[in-house]
Amino acid sequence: MKRKAQCCCGACEVEVKGDPTLYALCNCNNCKKRTGSAFGLSAYFDKKDFLVISGKTYIYPVENAQGKQQRHFCQHCGTTLFWFADVFDVFVGIAGGCFVDEPLPMPTVSAMPENQCSWFSLNDKIKSGLTAEDIPKEL
Repeated sequence: MKRKAQCCCGACEVEVKGDPTLYALCNCNNCKKRTGSAFGLSAYFDKKDFLVISGKTYIYPVENAQGKQQRHFCQHCGTTLFWFADVFDVFVGIAGGCFVDEPLPMPTVSAMPENQCSWFSLNDKIKSGLTAEDIPKEL
């Protein structure tokens, strides 16, 4: 199955195959700022299954305790569509809310629970607290 994701204005579109290797809800302050929301949804796919279909993105470099990240965002509407991060070396991250065809499955883990908004509660099927073991190092 191929999945498409696009920015708000539709100028930038990417495609990946299958389900994400890791699909996480992240409560870190960086993801909160990236999304303008209480958390971020991050879907990670194998880089070799990733294709930019249309649009030109600008890159916003981020460096923090988890390493470096290159965020690609639409030059027209500003949507952060995808990124490459040192911590997920062989994967590309795609913003979970940008998928347009079929919805993604429920996230499997929640990262940075210490930063979770006090009013938010997780579905009991989502593992709270992303650990190093949850992060795929290779395929």
